[in-house]
Amino acid sequence: MSILRLIARPLLASPYVISGADALLRPSKHRERAAVFAPLPEKLGITLDDQHIDMATRVLGLAHVACGTALALGKAQRLAACTLAVTQVPIALANNPFWQHRAEERKEDLSSLAAAAGLIGGTLFAAMDRNGKPSLSWRRAAARAHRSELRAVRSEARERIAAAKRPS
Repeated sequence: MSILRLIARPLLASPYVISGADALLRPSKHRERAAVFAPLPEKLGITLDDQHIDMATRVLGLAHVACGTALALGKAQRLAACTLAVTQVPIALANNPFWQHRAEERKEDLSSLAAAAGLIGGTLFAAMDRNGKPSLSWRRAAARAHRSELRAVRSEARERIAAAKRPS
C-alpha cells in the first residue's frame, strides 16, 4: 500500500465513522432529519413509529462505523467504500432538503449537498481503487494473449525440431 493510500483512506473514512457513531448513540437527533422521507413508506401503506426509525438509524450508523473502519484499515476496502457511497446518498438528501427551503436556507442546503456529493465521489474513487493492480478483465485478456503467444512459440519450436531431425 502506498503512503498516499495509507493516509487518504482513514481521512476519507473519518466522517463516516464519526457520523455513524453519532447515529448509533443518539438516534433521536437523526430522527428529525429522517422525517423528510416519512411520506415514502406511507405511500406504500407502511406506518413507521419512532422506534422503527431509531432502529433504522442505528443500523445505518452501525454500517457506517463498520464500513468506515474497514476502509480506514484497508480491509475489504472496495466493498466498504461502495457501501458507504450508496448509503450516503439518502443521508445527504435528508440532511440537506433544499426542495423544502427558499432563498438563503436553500443556498446553504445546496452548498452542504455539494460537499456531501464530493464525499460520495471520493468514496466512489476508493471503491474503484485496486491498489495499483490491473482489473480482472485486463488480467484475463493478458493471460489469453500470453497463452496464444506460447502456443505460437511451441508450434514454431516443434517445426524447427522436426526440420532438424530430417535427414539433409
